[in-house]
Amino acid sequence: MELNSSEVGHLLQLEESEVREWARAGKLPHVHSQGRYRFNRQAVLEWALAHNHPLNLPAHQSADDPSLPALNEIFLQEHFYYDVPGENFAEAARAALDRFALPAGNDKDLIYDLVVSREKLMTTALGDGLAVPHVRIPVVANVPRPVLGVFFLRHPINMNALDGQPVHTLFFLLSLTPRQHLELLARLAFLFRKEEFITMLRERAAAPDIVGWIGNHLPK
Repeated sequence: MELNSSEVGHLLQLEESEVREWARAGKLPHVHSQGRYRFNRQAVLEWALAHNHPLNLPAHQSADDPSLPALNEIFLQEHFYYDVPGENFAEAARAALDRFALPAGNDKDLIYDLVVSREKLMTTALGDGLAVPHVRIPVVANVPRPVLGVFFLRHPINMNALDGQPVHTLFFLLSLTPRQHLELLARLAFLFRKEEFITMLRERAAAPDIVGWIGNHLPK
C-alpha cells in the first residue's frame, strides 16, 4: 500500500513537515517523483521496527496482562488449515491470513505487513520444519484472548532456519502482550521437543487427532 506524507506522519506520530524533512535527509525509505514523496507502508513499518520507532496503531486492550490460557485451550480444531499455497514466506503468509478466521475488526493487511516486516529482521523458523510468525506489536490484533492458527503448507518453503530444513507448518500466534507472547512460545517449545508431535505435523494428521494428542501429553 502506498502512503503520502500525511499518512506516514499519522503512522509514525510525526508532523507532516518532519516526514518530508526525514525523507529529504534519507532517513525514511521513499520514492520522490514529480515533486511528491510517496512511501510504501510495508517499508515504513519495517523501518520503524528496525529503529524501534513508536507506531500509531489501533489499541484495544488495557496494559494489564491477562491470565494465560492453558495451551490446549488455544489449539482449536477450527483453526487448523490444510494445503495452504505459497512459493515463499510472503505468499504463504498472505494465503494463511486470508483463510485465518479472526474476530471482526482485525486489519489483516496491517497484520500481514507487520509479520512480513518482522520476518525480514529475523527468521521465525524454529527448525524441524516449524515456524511461528508473529507481530512485535500485539495491539494490532483485535482479539479477546490469544489466538493460534496452524497452517500446513502445500509446498515447504525456505525460511533460513538454522537447521537448514524448509518449513512445512506455520503457527500464527496473536497475543495480547509481549510477556504473554513469550510465555506462550515457551509452552509451545515443550510440544516442539516431542518427536511424535513433529511427526504428526509433518504427516498432516487430522486436526482432532492433533488436538487430542496435545490434551493427552501436556504436563498435568
